[in-house]
Amino acid sequence: MSDWWQEAVNALFKIANADFLDKRTKKAITSKLKNVVALVGEVEAKSGIPYPPYYVEPVLTVAESSDNLGGLGVMYARTIPIEANGVVQILVELSAPLVLYATKKTLKLVIAHELLHYIELVRNFTKGDLVSQITASSVYEERYTDYSRAFDPSKVFSTSSSKALVRDLNKKTLAGLDDEKLNEKCKTRWIEKKLPVAKIPLERNQVHVSMEAIMRSTFEPRVMDLVSRMT
Repeated sequence: MSDWWQEAVNALFKIANADFLDKRTKKAITSKLKNVVALVGEVEAKSGIPYPPYYVEPVLTVAESSDNLGGLGVMYARTIPIEANGVVQILVELSAPLVLYATKKTLKLVIAHELLHYIELVRNFTKGDLVSQITASSVYEERYTDYSRAFDPSKVFSTSSSKALVRDLNKKTLAGLDDEKLNEKCKTRWIEKKLPVAKIPLERNQVHVSMEAIMRSTFEPRVMDLVSRMT
């Protein structure tokens, strides 16, 4: 089995176990994983940082605003810290509609953008003021808002060949991804076909990890080196 296929198998574990998806949809997602693996490799090459573990989520998450404005936010991807075996692990969740319907350009931007969130999370978990302000028994709340919470792309993708990627990240993902064609495909090919959707209030879109787990955790040395130089 080739390396790319082994990585795809790992990323598809939730798809394989999703009994609510038909075989045709599963096959389509599987066939698209080669694009994801290739683009993750490109982002790693441009950043010099190993990408965190990632997987495809078979249920599309949509956050609903509680401000009576009727706002909906499709979460095509999320970077999620979880507590497992007493330490923090950071995973990237890519939604099935993103994998199925996004262009390679959009998919690459999302993959790169989630790397910035990953680095920012590591920075938050390891900087001294976070540890000093929260006791070991307290809980750190991670909310999935997408504003001003991604690491500066110019500090991560700093080579001359990355200028276009940095420009597009600043222009197209700074305030959240807005791809009308992707949104329309997601609506007509996923939501309207009654494929699985989970609607959650925006204020509930969070996870908790303990400070004890954060303090026991170690993170990728190249990310640690980057954030220490930028602090």
